[in-house]
Amino acid sequence: MTWAEQRFRRSARAPGQAAPRGGAGALGPRAPLLFGHRGVRGEGAPAENTLAAFEEAAAQGADGIELDVRVCGSGELVALHDPDLERVTHGADARVAAALRWDELRQVDLDGGRVPLVSEVLAFARGRRLAVNIEMKRDVPDRAAVVLATARLLRAWDPRHAVLVSSFDPVMLASFGVMAPAVPRALLVHRSRYHDTAVRLAPALGALAAHIERTIASPERIALLKRQGRVINVWTVNDPREARDLAALGVDGLITDVPRRLRDALA
Repeated sequence: MTWAEQRFRRSARAPGQAAPRGGAGALGPRAPLLFGHRGVRGEGAPAENTLAAFEEAAAQGADGIELDVRVCGSGELVALHDPDLERVTHGADARVAAALRWDELRQVDLDGGRVPLVSEVLAFARGRRLAVNIEMKRDVPDRAAVVLATARLLRAWDPRHAVLVSSFDPVMLASFGVMAPAVPRALLVHRSRYHDTAVRLAPALGALAAHIERTIASPERIALLKRQGRVINVWTVNDPREARDLAALGVDGLITDVPRRLRDALA
């Protein structure tokens, strides 16, 4: 198991020994890694998937950040969840990201922030010692282009930096594994997609981790994945009681909009 893979697993800290607060590696027997979902989200938060949102996640004690990636019209890999800009600009701009060159996309105002290049996010995360979960989006004109751009960016990946690449699309995940076999991968599992086959698909894809939606994070499914040796990260968990219950089941990570709330709940 590589150093980076270890960073995604909880440490074998003795029961009752306090886990350090904040920063990658804040692990413990009841303390899963906390990933800021698109940084942070919610009323008063910076625009999602911006450097300001990732900065706020770090300030709230997140161990890592989760971001969505797609390719813009001139080929750059950018952090953006939706295919278009309508939601993140509150209806002010409905243009499709895949049709915009980077010099156009970077000018779009997101509540004072902007769409960042994924390379910028990775540089920020390395500086803050944050783990990174990159989700390759599947609602794109060319899925192969997203896989290729992500693989090219991580071709010179430093295993000292904990980076995990995930997708709902098993073909994209398998293709990325061929292009960048050293980078750990995770299969995203939605309640309506692959949840019955996740236990079989994850190892077949060479996936280190299974990222399962909170509504299907049953004790039985978690136990099956643990026996298989998968890293188990659950999304999107914002309720403190639910976070404590999942921690008690031994999940490795929680993807959350509110890192501080869960950090306090798990302290």
